[in-house]
Amino acid sequence: MWFGVVGLLSGVANAQSNSSSVDTARGALTGSTRRIGLGGAFVALADDTEGVAINPASVALRLPYSWETWDYAFGIDFAVGAWLPKNDLYNQGGAEGQKKSTALFGSIAAVLYGGHFGLGVAAEAQRNAASRADQEQGVSRSFAANFGMVHTNLGYGFIDGQLLLGAGARFVGMSFDRAATSGALSTAGVGYEAGFIIKPAVTRYRLAASYKSPIDAAVSTDAGNSVVHVPWELSLGFAYQLGARVFNPRFESVNEILRQRPTTSEPTKAEIAAAEQELFERYERKQRRYVLFSTELAFAEGDGERLGVEKLWTKRSSVSSRRPVVVPRVGIESEVWAHVLRLRAGSYYEPERVDLQPARVHGTGGFDVKLFEWDVFGLVKPFDWWQLSVAADAARAYLNTSFSIGFWH
Repeated sequence: MWFGVVGLLSGVANAQSNSSSVDTARGALTGSTRRIGLGGAFVALADDTEGVAINPASVALRLPYSWETWDYAFGIDFAVGAWLPKNDLYNQGGAEGQKKSTALFGSIAAVLYGGHFGLGVAAEAQRNAASRADQEQGVSRSFAANFGMVHTNLGYGFIDGQLLLGAGARFVGMSFDRAATSGALSTAGVGYEAGFIIKPAVTRYRLAASYKSPIDAAVSTDAGNSVVHVPWELSLGFAYQLGARVFNPRFESVNEILRQRPTTSEPTKAEIAAAEQELFERYERKQRRYVLFSTELAFAEGDGERLGVEKLWTKRSSVSSRRPVVVPRVGIESEVWAHVLRLRAGSYYEPERVDLQPARVHGTGGFDVKLFEWDVFGLVKPFDWWQLSVAADAARAYLNTSFSIGFWH
C-alpha cells in the first residue's frame, strides 16, 4: 500500500505550476494477518484468499483441504496502526512539530475454484490520518486520505497444478481531505497485474514472481492539475519447507476418487458423501510437523523527478532516485502444537525516504490459535473449527497490529 498519499493535498495546494506529479511513497507493510506475521515474504506462498492481492497466480492454487471440483473461499482481515503516542507511519522523525499519524486497514477477498481454474476478487481499504504543528505560522495542520484497491484475477494451474499463471486488473480509488479547507478531492485509476508460481509436486520448494503496473490518476484542484502516481512493483519469492508435511500436494478431487471405483451408473449421494469423508480422513491423518521458510525481494519504482511525498509533508528533502527501491523480506512459520497453534515471525527493511532519517528494520510476528467448533448451521462442515489470527509489526516509532477470524485447517 501507499502511505504517503496523505501529503498530496499540501503539495498540490502550494504547487507553483499548473501541473505536478506526486509519487506515493512506499512505507510500512499492510495486508493480511498472515502476510504481516511473515514480514511480507508471501509472494511464493500466496495461498487461500490472502494471496489474491499479492500474486494473481494464487487464485489457481488448490489447497489440500479443497477437493470439490467447484469450491470457494472467503476471508476478512483488519489492521490498526495507532497504538503509539507518536506513531510515525512515514518514518520522518520528530522534526518540524509532527504529532501523530495513524492508519486503519481492512480487506475482504473471495475465490471461486473450478478444477485448476480460479477467479479471485480482493478489496482493500485504508484510511491514513496525520497531523503536525506548523511552528512558523502557529497553527496545526492535519491531512487525511481514504483509498482503496480492488484486484480481479483469473488463473490456471498447468501441468496438473505445478505451474500456476494468473493475471488481472487492479483498480485504485482515492479521496483526500484537508482540515480548514473547503471540500475534498478524489480520483481513480486502473492498471494490471500478473504473476506465476512454480510448485513441483511433492517437493519442498516454491518459486514465484508478481508484477503490478504503475497507475496514474488525474486530480484537479484550484491550484491546477496534478497526477497521483502509484509506482510499479515487482516481487520475487522463494519458499522452502522442512518436516514431514507435504508442501506441494497434487489436487485430488472427489470425482477422481469416484472414477477409481468400478461402477456402471451415476454415483449416488451416499457414494459422493463417502468419497468426501475418505478425503477428509486422509487430510486429518497427514503429518502436521513442518518449519516453513519464506523469502521475498520486492522492487518498487523510484521517485525520479516527481514530487516526493516527504517534500510535501516536511521541509526536509526526500531521497529521490530513478533507481528502484529494493525491499528484502524474510519469514518463518511452524505449527508448534499440532491441530492447536501455529507461530510465525519475520522481518523486512523499510528504505530511507527522508534525508538524515535512517531506514528502519521491522520485526513482525503472529499466531493462529484454534478456538471453538461451530458449523454455522451446517454451512461449513467438515471444517467447522474456528481460529483467531493475530499479527504485529514493530519498528522505531511504529506499531501496527492485525486481526482476522477464519476456519482452522
